[in-house]
Amino acid sequence: MTTTATTHELAPPAPESLLAARRFVQSCHPRTPLRLLSGAWVDTASLGNGARQTAAKVYVKCEDETDIKSFKGRGALWLLACLDGAEPRSGVITASTGNHGQGVAFAAARIGVRSVVFVPTGSSPLKMDKIRSFGAELRISGADIAEANAAARQAADAEGLTYVEDGEDPALMAGAATVGWEIVEDLPETDTIVVPVGGGNLIAGIALVAKRLKPSIRIIGVQSAAAPAVARSWEAGHVVELPSETFAGGLATPFPGKLAFRVIQDLVDDMCLVSEADLRWEIRESLVSRATLIEGAAAASFAGLRRYGSTWDSGCTVLVQTGANISLAELESALAGKPANEPALSSATRPDAGED
Repeated sequence: MTTTATTHELAPPAPESLLAARRFVQSCHPRTPLRLLSGAWVDTASLGNGARQTAAKVYVKCEDETDIKSFKGRGALWLLACLDGAEPRSGVITASTGNHGQGVAFAAARIGVRSVVFVPTGSSPLKMDKIRSFGAELRISGADIAEANAAARQAADAEGLTYVEDGEDPALMAGAATVGWEIVEDLPETDTIVVPVGGGNLIAGIALVAKRLKPSIRIIGVQSAAAPAVARSWEAGHVVELPSETFAGGLATPFPGKLAFRVIQDLVDDMCLVSEADLRWEIRESLVSRATLIEGAAAASFAGLRRYGSTWDSGCTVLVQTGANISLAELESALAGKPANEPALSSATRPDAGED
């Protein structure tokens, strides 16, 4: 009988679990740097003067500077460490469009067990090659992630593998929370942390830790207006399901994870939306101004600062740069895009507009 990682009680990780995750991840995962972002600016046109304003001190938490070029290895390492000793012996299996699969493959290689990753047809060749590079057996199945998930669960039962789900697991959240530990420990003067949001696991983990270590800290989430389910759910006070049409895979979700949303409701201070053009512009700007490649999801925190930073009164701000796994097609689209004088998002696309 296959035991899955979803058998954990669905409650946010307790303080002792967060501390245990920090100690474990610290022992086997690189501590990513905080880098000062020079010349950061915010758009003050919406305030009526049409001028740009240099932002307060801004740092970047560089989760792209890991073996898998994203934060996903943290949660996978801790989740696999939390499995009962006999569970992962035959191996682990998951479904992913990229970064989660890399995280599981990376963690399984560290622990020394077999890993199998299902991806849907049409997944990024770059991400598939990276999954294979960590020793995982890659299987392509299904037209989308839902069908790939179903195939992976069937294979888990047939082959006696431990199924690792991306999302609703306290261990994944506790592992992701180590990003927050490192930010507050390395930069105690942090006033605001800005986090790209997909299903919500990362921002929930960061909020759990950062608010305990420094209750005054502000946690701000950023989503694409083409995939606004978490922002709209946060505004409405309950889970809202909406279409997800963003090119940024790390932001693509039709609804928030239930476990993550409980934390987001309690601890996240603000949620904002940026456009797809904003994301592409920030990918380009990162290459031009910092010689740094980022993926669409990582661009969200930069776009949020540029759009809304003038209204945050944010002091010392940390932008979480979540990853650098971008396809050639996405990069070419970003480089071809026009930066130009795109109008600010209308009130109908902002979470404070009062619409579901």
